[in-house]
Amino acid sequence: MTTSKYIARLMGPVLLIIAIGMALGLMMEGQGYSSLLKEFIGNRGLIFITGVLALLAGVAIVNAHNLWVPDWRVIVTVLGWLLVLRGIMLLLFPVTVQTLGDRIVASLTGVIAGAAVTFVLGAILCIMGYEHLWASKPRRRSTARASTAGARGGKRPRRKRA
Repeated sequence: MTTSKYIARLMGPVLLIIAIGMALGLMMEGQGYSSLLKEFIGNRGLIFITGVLALLAGVAIVNAHNLWVPDWRVIVTVLGWLLVLRGIMLLLFPVTVQTLGDRIVASLTGVIAGAAVTFVLGAILCIMGYEHLWASKPRRRSTARASTAGARGGKRPRRKRA
């Protein structure tokens, strides 16, 4: 399995679950979910921890997968670099992040847009990472079986009956 597929298999389901959780949180809890987001943004300790984790994940992805190719794999690279930038922003400029976060949470449109983008990215990564599960390729016979079958003329020997 390629590094691209491996990282897509890790990131895809995580992004999908995050997006679904955001959408369900907004639909089912509304103001409760908004207050949760406000509490998170108001806590600098959580911002610091999130920054460390984002930076760690981003640096790991960029070190393992820094491919700038014109296909789906560039999404993995771009997400890695965005995680690096997010981690740096959260660690170096927490007050600015809090201000921006307050603005986004104040209008639920930002949260909904974030959930939609996260869902699309997660779906793309899941599709590309797990495409082998639904690919309809005919099964090939192993080369060892094919060579022995050809040597015998493709027929099995008959057993003698007693």
